[in-house]
Amino acid sequence: MFEIRIICDTPDVPRVAQAVLGSVDAVSVRRYPTRDRARTRLYITADHRSTHRDCPGCDGDGLTPWFLPDGTQEQRPCTGLSADALHAAGLTQASTGREPWHRATER
Repeated sequence: MFEIRIICDTPDVPRVAQAVLGSVDAVSVRRYPTRDRARTRLYITADHRSTHRDCPGCDGDGLTPWFLPDGTQEQRPCTGLSADALHAAGLTQASTGREPWHRATER
């Protein structure tokens, strides 16, 4: 497991998050403003990308539909996060939320 820290312009958050989350399996995502509030800090705790054989979000093929700002969608690598989780964490276009997201784990 590892953590990725990204600092980017706030309007770029969905695009940057989508690129990173498509190459790892996210365990948690947190989003905060920088101290000067000019940009955004993303903290993504992740594992190396799995095969996604048992992933309910992508039906095991590793791809899932992504909704684009123009209203269309395309197939992109699965992040392991549901659309609701992406939206709540503020990682989709026009989402204003910043709720931390954590993958449910069995204990």
